[in-house]
Amino acid sequence: MHGSADNITPYPRSNLFVVFNSVDYTPGEPFAAPGRRPAFVAARDFTPL
Repeated sequence: MHGSADNITPYPRSNLFVVFNSVDYTPGEPFAAPGRRPAFVAARDFTPL
């Protein structure tokens, strides 16, 4: 994320980060996290709704 000047408004700033990965990318064992990601973050069920 690029830097910007201080927020001079009375309203908070919001950021949204969106990451798209190939479905071929499979989650592996975490390097520094205490455990695997929850299923709702790294789901592998691609059945259409």
